[in-house]
Amino acid sequence: MWLITTRMLRPVPIRENKQAWEDWGRVDPLWAVLTEPSARGNRWNIEEFFASGASVVAAVFADAAKHGLPAERLTAIDFGCGVGRLTRALAGHVEHVVGLDIAQSMVDEAKRLNAGVDRCEFRVQHTDDLRAFADGSVDVVLTLLVLQHIPAMTAIERYLAEFVRVLAPGGLLAFQLPTHIPAPAPPSLRARLRPRTRAAAALRRLGVSPRWLHRRLGWSPAMPMTAIPSDRVAQIIDAAGGTIVASHQTAPDHGGVESRYYYVTC
Repeated sequence: MWLITTRMLRPVPIRENKQAWEDWGRVDPLWAVLTEPSARGNRWNIEEFFASGASVVAAVFADAAKHGLPAERLTAIDFGCGVGRLTRALAGHVEHVVGLDIAQSMVDEAKRLNAGVDRCEFRVQHTDDLRAFADGSVDVVLTLLVLQHIPAMTAIERYLAEFVRVLAPGGLLAFQLPTHIPAPAPPSLRARLRPRTRAAAALRRLGVSPRWLHRRLGWSPAMPMTAIPSDRVAQIIDAAGGTIVASHQTAPDHGGVESRYYYVTC
């Protein structure tokens, strides 16, 4: 579920986007991973949060099994792992799971929350590729509610090709991407002026703590959204040597965002 605002949809440079996710990891990490409206403000119940991940991963494996995938269950990548909601769940299906995230703050929180979970490790994703993983070395690659927050379409396309490159023969790549994001409504005069928000953003650029700004001024980091048409996704997967064995479109969420889920193998 997404809770998207006009401010969240504004274009965000890659470097600023990384800082935004570092800040989300400090101010409201669970909600940033799964934006349930009632859970905003660090109100996620931790058991319900991780149970939601277990349900999602179980459904992915059940769908993939209809196509005989994956052939092996030795290694997996949870790309954009956040605090490990899906990483923990993957560990119940695969022998070893690596959770990757752009934000050190998210990785630190993932390690803390999953300290007693076997078969998981968490790493900061420092590069714009998966050079740490050899060709054909990963049995499962999973990334949900992640690629949509990368502000550059070219970066998303590069990662899709990398997912296929590292995928083992008979492996499973399962991912989700929006196909349509509604244009935001023109902001009101009050929204355009928003002196408190502007002041908070300026203070953040000066190095004021994101936690203090979030708590005292109601400031939140940006959360951009990017969509890629399904025909373009198919071109990228095909060019990389992958095969889409199934895909399905979701109904628009409460913000009007339409997404497609893809199941890919090599």
